[in-house]
Amino acid sequence: MLKLLLSILVIVSLMAFVLNFNFFDEPISIQEPMPKIIKNKIIEPIKKEIIIPAPLISKKNLIKNNLNKELKALLIQAQSLFNQNQDLEALVIYEQIIEKSKNSQETEILKLFAEACFKKATIHYIYPSYDTDAALESYELITQKFENSEEKSLLLLYMKAKVQQAPFSSREEILATYDELIEKFTNDKEERFSTEIEELLFAKSLSLMGVDDEEAIEVLDRIISKYDNTTKLPDTVRFSILNNIELSIITANETEKYVDLAQEYMSDSPDTKPLLDMLDIIKNAQNLDQSEAFSQWQEEHSNYAFQDWDFSELRKWANNMEVLETQIRIHEYLDAFEKQKFNNINQSIIYTTPKEAKDTQSNQDYEEKTTAYPNPYAHNKQ
Repeated sequence: MLKLLLSILVIVSLMAFVLNFNFFDEPISIQEPMPKIIKNKIIEPIKKEIIIPAPLISKKNLIKNNLNKELKALLIQAQSLFNQNQDLEALVIYEQIIEKSKNSQETEILKLFAEACFKKATIHYIYPSYDTDAALESYELITQKFENSEEKSLLLLYMKAKVQQAPFSSREEILATYDELIEKFTNDKEERFSTEIEELLFAKSLSLMGVDDEEAIEVLDRIISKYDNTTKLPDTVRFSILNNIELSIITANETEKYVDLAQEYMSDSPDTKPLLDMLDIIKNAQNLDQSEAFSQWQEEHSNYAFQDWDFSELRKWANNMEVLETQIRIHEYLDAFEKQKFNNINQSIIYTTPKEAKDTQSNQDYEEKTTAYPNPYAHNKQ
């Protein structure tokens, strides 16, 4: 029994030993449970495309642009009707343009307003209307609108409207208008109108010719005096010098001062020598026959056309000559000069039929018209 118990005890001991030891003598390692590693996935943010919006056109600018386009289209339409002799229909459209633009504060729109007023005035005073009152009313719309403007371009349109009223005014009113404009632009704080002032002075001198020649000389001297010791002269000054030579002959004053200026500063002009020689012939014809001088003039200047010269003041002066022989002699030379002017100008004219002229104009898109100033080149004093 004991033996049996010992056997059982040995078996139990062996089992306990087996349970606690590795038979292959490998070190026993107790493995800790592996921690669960969670890798955080980095999610990159979605890149948003940055869209830069186009600059928004303000409602005000959009309205202005649309009105500008509309008015230009109406001007083209009105011009087309005028070219087709549909004057009344054109007037209706010009009225629409004026009504749509008269309250605008935008310079470009106001220029179109003025353009419509000028066109309307033109239709009123040409044949068959001859409605001078309506034409003057159109000009008044411009002068009243722009008189107190600070914008140079609008002030120039104001001047243009005032000057274009001149054909409907007396000489005294014309001179008063020139004086008003000269004073207004002379007082400009920014001195932006020196060229226009000269042109107005020149226009005033033309209006004075035949009425007060001495004052006309003074006005032209005012232009000339600004350019002492200047080698390059504007055209207004060139014509002022030539006009003062003519006026000095008419008023029996000395011409040498102006002749010297012309020879010194105007020798590059193709007009200078023909006109100086012509005036010298007329001056000397008061006392002597000028046949030889005239023949030489014709040889040297046979193609000269006097394109910007008018002989009316010299004719008025010659008509008042007390000595009939002198009067006849001067008229003979004036006749010869004017005959050459007539012949040469006619040869240079390119004729077009009215239809061709209208077709050309009607095919053109609207184009803003430049401001018309008193013409310093037109020696027309009638």
